[in-house]
Amino acid sequence: MIVWFNCKITDVRPNPQPRYYLRNDKRMDIAKYSIASMVPLLPLVSKFIFNLEFADGHAGQEKEMEDWLTSLFPQDKLSMYWFRCNNLTQWREKQREFDIIGDNYIFFCGNEDHVFMDSNIDIFSQVEAALSKDPSIYSTAITTHYPETIRASYVLQGQWDHPFVKFQTGNNDSNRIIKRAMFDWYLDQIKDDNQLIFRTEHWNNTVLPTNIAHTATKEQFRHFDGYNHVGIGADQCPPIEIPSGFFDNNIKIRYGYNDRKEGWVNINPASESLYAEDGKGADYRIVMDDLPMFWQSRISEFDVNPESDNQVLTAERDKDLLKMTRISFNWPHFGINFAHQPFPPTEWINEHTKQLLFSE
Repeated sequence: MIVWFNCKITDVRPNPQPRYYLRNDKRMDIAKYSIASMVPLLPLVSKFIFNLEFADGHAGQEKEMEDWLTSLFPQDKLSMYWFRCNNLTQWREKQREFDIIGDNYIFFCGNEDHVFMDSNIDIFSQVEAALSKDPSIYSTAITTHYPETIRASYVLQGQWDHPFVKFQTGNNDSNRIIKRAMFDWYLDQIKDDNQLIFRTEHWNNTVLPTNIAHTATKEQFRHFDGYNHVGIGADQCPPIEIPSGFFDNNIKIRYGYNDRKEGWVNINPASESLYAEDGKGADYRIVMDDLPMFWQSRISEFDVNPESDNQVLTAERDKDLLKMTRISFNWPHFGINFAHQPFPPTEWINEHTKQLLFSE
């Protein structure tokens, strides 16, 4: 697939989200962090294309980003442009670039703040095969907003096709994988050369066919600022922050402790609260096998509580995984309030548990 970032790096946020007890990391650092999370996908990607515009507090930082990108990606898989594509003429130029590359799938990244959180690429490597089974050009893959999409996929009568759920939905996601045929078709529908278009949601102003969406039954990407905009708070799926030591390859992992230690990533599946929520709890409720893949080469030290019970922690991790699929939230754009059941079947979740098997 082709990965295309078409973004503006700016301090100005049209809809700023609460950070709770977390730092307000610089947007440039957030972009660099999110882009670095894509490195594990290299074997699946024919080209990484970056159309990045730097504005406001980040104007003039093109060289810093260029150095970062060239440190992450091989030259033959990397293209960089220091502007964002905003109109049909520019998108047509990108279309010609895609044609030359010849890949049939495009991963649109309309935001520079979604982070690949999986510990491996086992599921992500199956995306193209899942989409290819559907002859429709409107067959897409939603990559992020897991707590929402896993529940919505079931409520919208999704069909389970391990490890994905296939369901019909509108075109409302700026970070998704589409077929190049769909991209070409959409551009042919745009009749106004001056229409502002830099994310795929803007296509809604032209035409809105139903998308045949596929979402993974295990979280792949997470929005850096979380999901407060749909009513999901900091107690279950909060915003995230860049681990201390990430840029210096000096991440320190502390596992299974009830207290916190500054300068470390504090992980405890049995933690009653999360740090984002109250400034006291764990950073993540995951087990060691769940550490994001892109962290792994940047970790310098581990501290595992010798008194922790691994069996108990693994069971608590599984319970938290199930709870993630049962969060209450609201989709006002679709007129759906996901406050109560129905919940996704536990068989979807049991595919990814490590110790517990849940029953309905």
